[in-house]
Amino acid sequence: MRCHIILPLCLLLASFSAVRAQSRKFVIAVIGSSTAEGVGADPIDSSWVNRTKRYFKQLGEIDTIYNIALGGQTTYDGMPTGFVPPPGRPAPDTATNVTKALSFHPDVVIVSFPTNDAAADYSLAETMSNLRAIYRSIRAAGKSCYITTSQPRSSVAVVQQDLLKQTRDSVLAEFRGHSLNFYNPIVAADSLDINPAYNFDGTHVNDAGHRQLFQVVRQANILSAFAAPLALNLVDFSAVPEGQDIVLHWTVANAFAPVSFVVQRSGDGTHFSDVWQEPAATADSDLSSMSWTDDKPLAGSSYYRLEYSPDGNGTSYSGIVEVDLTPGKFGIGRFYMARGAGSTRVEVLSPSTGTCTVTVVNTNGQYVFRQVTTLSPPWVMITLPASGWAAGEYFLRLVTDKGEIAARAFIKL
Repeated sequence: MRCHIILPLCLLLASFSAVRAQSRKFVIAVIGSSTAEGVGADPIDSSWVNRTKRYFKQLGEIDTIYNIALGGQTTYDGMPTGFVPPPGRPAPDTATNVTKALSFHPDVVIVSFPTNDAAADYSLAETMSNLRAIYRSIRAAGKSCYITTSQPRSSVAVVQQDLLKQTRDSVLAEFRGHSLNFYNPIVAADSLDINPAYNFDGTHVNDAGHRQLFQVVRQANILSAFAAPLALNLVDFSAVPEGQDIVLHWTVANAFAPVSFVVQRSGDGTHFSDVWQEPAATADSDLSSMSWTDDKPLAGSSYYRLEYSPDGNGTSYSGIVEVDLTPGKFGIGRFYMARGAGSTRVEVLSPSTGTCTVTVVNTNGQYVFRQVTTLSPPWVMITLPASGWAAGEYFLRLVTDKGEIAARAFIKL
């Protein structure tokens, strides 16, 4: 009787082991900086990367993790080989960048540059642009990618700490489903500092902190959905008057499948009709911009929205934007901006022709922009080259040749 029970069980275990041995084991690659390298963990086996490696190996789900993270690196170091950086920025490190990571033929690449960009005073726009490029190169290779957020850092100035928090928000918003929140589990309550329970040296986390980061990776279940791409995201949509025309601009992220767009217009903001359609097309990058000009806008107010359908799977709509061509008094109209954008467009209302001096001042009283602009009715659009400005509050002031003054505070995202 006993033999009859043991024999089927042995056969079952043998069969399970054979299936397990034949199942595919995944490969993970990690690029990034010192925390991913393991600084703060003692012994090094307790780092979040090594905890992740040990966890998945015990489950029999991975072959190995190739960790080429290196202390001091920024997103520029991780950029694809061949990328030409702007002046004053480092070139890609070909021994540790995303191109090197892809040479290991991984199924999943984890990208973790949590604090050094902010510490080097790189703008949020720079960091996000680099992360998009790294993500795009990984997806183009047919691999899955997870981007870790920033982490709190106690050893930098408050303005840099705030930038780290903004970076967290941007990564979570843009890489939804493919981001790892390394900020919230280790930040001190009501603070921008590392929680003392997890603080190693003001920059890095200790063993307990590495354990928290590992738990984020474990809970993300990064292997089960390694082939899933990011969902289509309409980043921004704006309508800008140019003379008597209205130019519509929109930007989409992650349009890896064909997407069709229909511009709809309304005179009352409620009843819309189609005025233009773009055939379905696949974007050639993860962030693509498009535009269309309405050369016959409605008198008075025109309301616009986008109807879009990714690969024919359902219909979505943008928010509604309004443009009013009715002449008015001199002043500042709408701001058109997007988080991390290189420029901000401002509508200047003018009932007559003339000139206007445009200045922008930061909260320290420093002038960051000055320009003389020609005015014409009903308005003109000016562009503020904001790519080099830090995120925060600024003051726009306009003075016409007739002595008219308009001013407004605004936030650079």
